[in-house]
Amino acid sequence: MDIVRRTIERYVTLTEAEWSAIAPCWREYAFGRGSEVCAVGEVEQRFYIVKSGVQRLSFPHDGRDICVGFAYDGSWCGEYASFLTRKPARFDVVALTDSVLVGIEHDDLQKLYVEQPVMERFGRLILEELLVGRAMREIEQLSLSAEERFDRLVKRSPQLLQLVPQKDIASYLRMTPETFSRARKRR
Repeated sequence: MDIVRRTIERYVTLTEAEWSAIAPCWREYAFGRGSEVCAVGEVEQRFYIVKSGVQRLSFPHDGRDICVGFAYDGSWCGEYASFLTRKPARFDVVALTDSVLVGIEHDDLQKLYVEQPVMERFGRLILEELLVGRAMREIEQLSLSAEERFDRLVKRSPQLLQLVPQKDIASYLRMTPETFSRARKRR
């Protein structure tokens, strides 16, 4: 559970008493390659921290699977909007590799928000981070060229080029596989 404490403490400092109340709420879940973590139409039951592996967030549109993001070691994973609202997921979350995720159930997190004020601050800070990240992604998608989007991805997350199928990265960057291939050769 070291990963949970380290991840939470990127946002807030925990006392030993707080950690003693928080730690039992988190559990490990293993997903084989190709397994669904959450599917469109399901209500996301857990919010995860990735202990190992890579996952893809995507949604079906016009017969294609549109990739909107990836989760990997130390990052957040799950269909967060569904987790928060308790409404059906709009995204699929699929393990691209064998994965171990450490997750917390919705009810457990809500209980911690009430009983551990530090967790409510933690939740607010995560939401702020996710909101800012989503806004930056939208700006990049609307204002940068395909090559500039590729360069930003390589700078931010170079390991994805080794871990994720090219078709998924191309979809994430909103480019054709041919444009992606040209951008990759250019590097």
